[in-house]
Amino acid sequence: MKRKSRLKLYLLLLLGLLLSFLVYRIFLFANGKEYFAVNAFNIRTIQQSVDNKSSFNFAVTGNIRNSLRIFTEKISPHIKENHASFLISTGDAVYDGAENKYRLLYHGLNRTGIPYVLGTGDNEVAAFGSERFYKHFGPYFFSFSAGNSYFIFLDTSGTSSWEWQMLWVKEELDKAEKSAHCFVIMDQSPLPPDPVITDRSYQSIDNDIRESLLELFSQKHVSAVFSNGEKPFFKKEYLGVPYFISGGGGGLILDKGEAYQFLLISVDATGVNIKSVKASTRFGPLRERIENIKLYLYSSLYMSLFNILLLIAILGLISLELYYKILQQEHLYRNFTLSDNEESTPCRIAMFTNNYLPFVGGVPLSIDRLYRGLKKLGNEVKIFCPTFPHSSNDKQNPDVFRCRTLGTTKRINFPIANIFSPELRKEFFKDDYSLVHVHHPYWLGSRGMKFARKKKIPLVFTYHTRLEHYTHYIPIPGTPLKNLAAHYIIRHFANKCDAIITPTVSTEEYLRNLGVSAIIETIPTGIEIDKYSSVSANEVQKLRDHYVTSGEKLLITVSRLAKEKNLDFLLDGIRMLKDRSTVPFKCLIIGEGPERRALQNRAETLKIAENIIFTGSLKPEEVIQHYLASDLFVFASTSETQGMVLVEAMAGACPVVAVRASGVYDVIKDGFNGYMVPENTGQWSAKVAELLDNTELLKKLSEASRGYAEVFSVDQITSRIADLYRNVIILKKSREVE
Repeated sequence: MKRKSRLKLYLLLLLGLLLSFLVYRIFLFANGKEYFAVNAFNIRTIQQSVDNKSSFNFAVTGNIRNSLRIFTEKISPHIKENHASFLISTGDAVYDGAENKYRLLYHGLNRTGIPYVLGTGDNEVAAFGSERFYKHFGPYFFSFSAGNSYFIFLDTSGTSSWEWQMLWVKEELDKAEKSAHCFVIMDQSPLPPDPVITDRSYQSIDNDIRESLLELFSQKHVSAVFSNGEKPFFKKEYLGVPYFISGGGGGLILDKGEAYQFLLISVDATGVNIKSVKASTRFGPLRERIENIKLYLYSSLYMSLFNILLLIAILGLISLELYYKILQQEHLYRNFTLSDNEESTPCRIAMFTNNYLPFVGGVPLSIDRLYRGLKKLGNEVKIFCPTFPHSSNDKQNPDVFRCRTLGTTKRINFPIANIFSPELRKEFFKDDYSLVHVHHPYWLGSRGMKFARKKKIPLVFTYHTRLEHYTHYIPIPGTPLKNLAAHYIIRHFANKCDAIITPTVSTEEYLRNLGVSAIIETIPTGIEIDKYSSVSANEVQKLRDHYVTSGEKLLITVSRLAKEKNLDFLLDGIRMLKDRSTVPFKCLIIGEGPERRALQNRAETLKIAENIIFTGSLKPEEVIQHYLASDLFVFASTSETQGMVLVEAMAGACPVVAVRASGVYDVIKDGFNGYMVPENTGQWSAKVAELLDNTELLKKLSEASRGYAEVFSVDQITSRIADLYRNVIILKKSREVE
């Protein structure tokens, strides 16, 4: 066990470190202003500052490569000293096109206080940066006029096609003839290869495009063409047009004898003057290295290191899971050195349920019967459940702890227990329990799981309810997603339990298909057979006479009146049955719920109100009397895990006609104790009519139903669950022994 604890500690430390970097990234994003179309904004600023001026200065630089400290301390002061109105970057202003590099550049250049326009270079589109450049700064090729000059930016990165750009640049050069000066900015120079320049960019522009550009610039008398390159500065005149390469904007310069620099362009009425302005000094080799390291660390902390740590955390989780699998091999067999007396010792069980009596439903009744059966066998049981209206009767019962509620749901009038109440925790931890048995995979069920883990005792879960049939109570759209979430909750919860009880084989199959690997035991809910025998024949006949006359048949269904119980289908089937059968009948609908008024209105609309009797909620012993007084149990729900009412009805000698579904499939034997039919009102009503019209067949199925229900007695079922408890306790203890 110590090995597991150490590995968990290492993993927690790793996750803590990962969380700290995640918080740092969130901080960076939270403090970083969003920015869009920066070039367009800055161009307007530039135009406002130089329009109506016959003379102005501007700066051109390239190869900043995110070296903002060098740029702001060594280059920016000289730009301001020379009264440059704005700055143009020919390309490679960023180290690459990652989001963090753009954000760093944006905040760094803004601090200089100089309006700037970025051209598109190879680095701008590297690392999938083309979309980020477009989002943050604007188009890849564009133009604008300012003062008496026209500026044309071309895209040499390969992001934009040259066919389109060539058509566009010809039109732009025609427009530029109206201005005194025309400047072209492009990352890669169109000059033919020159042995003086060792620049990768010279190999990137197609020769035909290169020659066309050179000829076009010459014909249109372009004032100057500015490009980016590895050399800090280079100048050459070609076909009467001056070409400049400016690469000393702060990025790495291999030749230590060269200085950082920028081009200063002075425009006035007499013409254009272009000169290289060098920074007075360079950082020393150590300082430059430190600046590069700082840039690398910033980038790493912002993105790369986070991704690395995330990968390490994922690998750590996989390693932990694998390590646990290896450790589990040590406990594939029970430790038989434990005393056999463990198996005969009474248990102390803590049960957690989201609903309990006096709320009438299958789950509360099932829990109450199990509770009384376990007590009868000598076990101690404590039930943790919500406070319901009229639940004060059990306050004197020390075996029931009622949790205070946070409120009641409006749609189903159901109390929500306050699982955060300190009284709940205090009540549980004041006693020592053998195990925890939860009846729901959420709310009080999850609290029970937490307490069981804290106590390191076994956890047993009974899967009562198909959650996906109850997602309509969640007031958000998206049924498929809600169903997916329901399946995930069940699988995730069940796999953390030591054992799971399912009422039917089909339910066990569902959990296995879902990916549940825990122990699953199929044990149906027990019924109190002895209570049926205690009802006299006179009581049964008196109750029957209350509902039907001689010659009429009495149908019955017991259900919560809610959408998931498919009662609209049942009413439609009754409507068809009325037209199909020659035997007069009444149908009792026993239960209460949010759909009662809607169902009553539907019965009126279908003109079967005289055949339907809504009794409301009845006490369990009264329901037994109604089973015994009825001829046939009809059922339409498809959301049951077992359908406990089916067996209860059979114990009252009522055969069943139901829609084929999980739970139903495991209880009904066609032609023996009832019939299953597809969810089709025609087939359903036909089978009910067949039994109403065939008295001998109905009698045969009634007798078989009563005999079938005998095997579901509470005593037998409770004994099986008690055996499961003891086996789980033994298994849990054997796994704790090294």
